[in-house]
Amino acid sequence: MSQRRSGLLSGLVVGFIAMLLGAAAYAACATFFYRLPHEARWFAGDPAVVFPAALSFVAGLVIGLAAWAVRTRSLLLPMAALLYAVGARALGSVAGAVGLRWEQGFPISGLQEEAARAGLALWSVAQTSWQFWATVGAAAVPAFLLTLVRVLRMRRKTTTAETREARTLEAEERPDPEYRDPFEPLQRPRPTSTAAAGLFTPPDPGKDVPPVTR
Repeated sequence: MSQRRSGLLSGLVVGFIAMLLGAAAYAACATFFYRLPHEARWFAGDPAVVFPAALSFVAGLVIGLAAWAVRTRSLLLPMAALLYAVGARALGSVAGAVGLRWEQGFPISGLQEEAARAGLALWSVAQTSWQFWATVGAAAVPAFLLTLVRVLRMRRKTTTAETREARTLEAEERPDPEYRDPFEPLQRPRPTSTAAAGLFTPPDPGKDVPPVTR
C-alpha cells in the first residue's frame, strides 16, 4: 500500500503566506480607514471596537480558506493556523499604526522607531484590554475551524481510499472458487477402485463371510 504524505509542510508554507496577506490587508485598511466619511466609519457602531474585530475576522478567514488550497491531513495544521491568526492580528495592528503615521506625513527614517513603539503599545494593550483578545478570537476561530474541517475531510477521504485499496488487494490475492452451475448438483468424489488390489491380497476373513448355519 502506498504511503501518502501528510501535507504539513505545504500547509505551513501556505498558511504563513496567508498570514502575511491578512496582516497586509489589516494594515492597509487601518492606514486609510480614517479617510472614509464619518457616517461610513460609524455605520456599525464604535469603530475602535467594530473595525479591529471585522478586520481580524477577515484575516482569519483568509488563513482558513488558504488551508483548502492544500491537501493536508496533519492535525497540527489547525493549531498552526490559530497561531497564524494571532500573528496576522498582531502584525496587522503594528503595521497599520506605522502606515497611519506614514500617511500622516511622518518621516520614513523614523518608521523603525515607530514600529517598535507600536509593538510596545500593543503588548501593553494585550495585558490590560479584553477587547484585544476578543479581536484575536475573531481571527482565530475561523482560521482554526476552517482548517480543522479541511484536515478532517482529507483524513476521511484518505481512510476510505486506503480501505478500498486494501480490499482490492485482498480480493486479488484470494484464489477464485471453482465455478459450478447453479443447477448442477454437488457431486461427491468417486471412491478409488480397489479391484486391482483385490487380485493380489487375500480377502478379509471377517468381512463378507456368510454365517454358518446348522
